[in-house]
Amino acid sequence: MKRTLDLGVLLSGFGYRKLSEEKQRVLLIVGGISLGLHIAALLVFGSWIVIRSIIEERTVFTAPPPIKTYEPRKLEHQIKVSKRQRSSSRPAVMPRMVAARPSNLAMPEIKVDPKLVRTSFQPKFKAITGIGLGAGLGTGYGLGGFGEGVSAFDFFGIRGRGEKIMICVDVSISMIEEERGGFEGFERVKARLGQVIDALTERTLFNVVAFADAAQTFRDEMVPATEQNKREAKKFLSPLNTKNNYGLSQGNVRAVDFGRKAAGGTTRLDLALTAAFLQGADTILIISDGIPRVRKELTADQQSAWEAQLEQWRREHADAIRAYETAMANMEWKTERVWVPPQPARLREDGMRGPTEGHYETRRVPTRPLPPRPQPPKMPDHLQWWTLEDFFEHFALLHEQCYSKKGKKPPVVHAIGYGIDKEGADFLQAFTKKYNGSFRRISRIN
Repeated sequence: MKRTLDLGVLLSGFGYRKLSEEKQRVLLIVGGISLGLHIAALLVFGSWIVIRSIIEERTVFTAPPPIKTYEPRKLEHQIKVSKRQRSSSRPAVMPRMVAARPSNLAMPEIKVDPKLVRTSFQPKFKAITGIGLGAGLGTGYGLGGFGEGVSAFDFFGIRGRGEKIMICVDVSISMIEEERGGFEGFERVKARLGQVIDALTERTLFNVVAFADAAQTFRDEMVPATEQNKREAKKFLSPLNTKNNYGLSQGNVRAVDFGRKAAGGTTRLDLALTAAFLQGADTILIISDGIPRVRKELTADQQSAWEAQLEQWRREHADAIRAYETAMANMEWKTERVWVPPQPARLREDGMRGPTEGHYETRRVPTRPLPPRPQPPKMPDHLQWWTLEDFFEHFALLHEQCYSKKGKKPPVVHAIGYGIDKEGADFLQAFTKKYNGSFRRISRIN
């Protein structure tokens, strides 16, 4: 109770006088320090408020200019014009640089070695969309200028894509044999090929080559798959292997100087593929019914050895040869009128013969059986015809010249075996596997 009273007296001011001088001095020092701190804090805070009010910019709101308005009819017309421009196929208007005196216009130096692209066609460019930079710099038609030129195809069930497509069609007489549907069957083959050609886009380059005893291309170089070129390509195929025009004995494709030498043959797929390689095809489509028969060009030593072998055979069989010649010289002949029954269309060594009606013929026949004729030995196949290894070696040299030296990838090769035998199927399957393609065997087309 007494302590509480002393504290109340002290706080009321009357107790201060009753304190000792030492306590009064301590109390004054503490009060002075506290007062000084408060005054300093007020000065600092007040100065910050005054300075901020002086240096701060006053926010001023400015009204924007009035928005331009259109009359209702003008606004509707403006919207219609804008929509038509967006839907139009015309290329967008790009800024251009115009000079009154072009000779005074300094163009930047282009430090590029321009590639010359040679073409034999003059395309009429349309306003089309596409992605491409163009390989030429004013010296030709840049290949990218056609845009994305890749076409998808369905080649008798083999599906793929290509930008430069060569279609190789076997038109040898065996393609129109009865087991493959005859002439009507080959017409269906050409119709399916026409569908493949029709599916190509206009920016794809393509060509067609027919081959039998020779090879003939539709064009000397690949052409864009325009509607006109596609119609003409189908016209090129139309007369092949018809009743008045079967097989192919002449063409415009010649063997190249590099590669293996050939001395003729049948089913000259080697010539068709040579044309495709020389024209830079990235996709090659083949339809054929048999293995190519390409005759080797014998060396002088091989030719001499073969002739010596034949001469030895003649010496060993001289008696049989003389007996046959004597029998044929003394043979008696007679004429007979014989009935020839109706014959369907059939393939003979001298070509395709159409169906015939039954009729009588007068024939010269021997009065007694003919003696057997001595048969000379045949030249071994490894000397007479190209083997699969010979084909691979030949096209490896072609690939080196036409692709590797130009920095291009090898082509993809797809093949259809049309009523093909096992030997031909094995050949085409091995060849397509070598060139990362597909092989499919079909008996006939309905």
